[in-house]
Order: sequence, then C-alpha cells, then structure tokens
Amino acid sequence: MSPRRKTTAVLTVLEQVIKTYGYSCCCAGGCGVEHPGRQCRVGGEKGPMLAAPHPLPLTEHETASAPVSELRPWCPPCWRKARKRNTELAAELRRQALDEAQLGLFDIEAAPGGGR
Repeated sequence: MSPRRKTTAVLTVLEQVIKTYGYSCCCAGGCGVEHPGRQCRVGGEKGPMLAAPHPLPLTEHETASAPVSELRPWCPPCWRKARKRNTELAAELRRQALDEAQLGLFDIEAAPGGGR
C-alpha cells in the first residue's frame, strides 16, 4: 500500500470516529487528570485528534487490534498520559508476578529434602 493510500485510510477512520462521537476528547479521566464534568476540554476543532479505544488497553497490541467500533476521539496530551499510566501499570503487574513466582524459590521447608 502506498504511503498516500495508507494516510487516506487512517484519516477515514479518524473522520468516522469524530463524526460518530464528536470533536472532543473522550478520556473522561483515563489520563489521570480529573476533568471538570468528566470531560476533557483540550480537544477542539483547532487541535489534532487521535482515534484510540476507550478505556485504553494495557498493551499496544490490544490497542492496534481494536475494531473501529471501539475507537473514540482522544486529544494527544490525554492519550500520552493514559499510555504512560498504562505502561507504568503493566510494569508494576509484571514486577508483582515475578515477585510471586520467586517466593517458592526461598521456601526451604517445601524444598526436596526439607532443607537438610
């Protein structure tokens, strides 16, 4: 696919999302900022918008594979903040899983031979 065709396809999806949900950010606090009335005021007709799922999934793979019906308009600042929060949350979940997996390594009583 030529770069020009690819850009046209992306714009068509964004235009469809904006036409369906309007030209305002849908983050509703998903970025970590409590917006007045639970609506971000950054999105506007003057600024660029992105189309991404709401709530934003933890992995980029889930975000990229989301169907168009799950996409909502996001302003770039809120999308970046939400992505950063998700990256930090995923790292914390991986760290906790690793910690839990390693607990059995130091359980001497459960070791073969009972620690003798």
